[in-house]
Amino acid sequence: MATTEKTTEATDALTPEVTTEAVPVRNDDGSARAPARPQATAKYIRVSARKARLIADLIRGSAVRDAQAILAFSTRDAAVPVRKVLESAMANADHNVGLNVRDLYVTHATVDEGPTMKRFQPRAMGRAGKINKRTCHITIGLGPAEDA
Repeated sequence: MATTEKTTEATDALTPEVTTEAVPVRNDDGSARAPARPQATAKYIRVSARKARLIADLIRGSAVRDAQAILAFSTRDAAVPVRKVLESAMANADHNVGLNVRDLYVTHATVDEGPTMKRFQPRAMGRAGKINKRTCHITIGLGPAEDA
């Protein structure tokens, strides 16, 4: 029996102690700065910014789990890239910042216009019709409830 107690004590001594205290983040000059807010950005997404903004407006300010449900059951095609960006922001919050994902809210969800690819389609009598293939940049940031 004494041997088993010693091995458990030895393994306990080798187990690193995990602390959940917030460590202040420092700038290069040593001054304290606010901890990083988890966010994710997807650039050059092939959907128009107007269509993606309609989806981003639905989830802005809501809890992460509610936003996931909204995006999972949305029938719009623009919900797919927005959902991927949300999941990426959740992974960043968990892995990079060490926050509990269940307690987070969508603090900001912005959709900006990206570059437009211009194409032409032949029309009658030698004319050409202009086709704009629009892109957008989607950014989603997460934070605690008081920031939402």
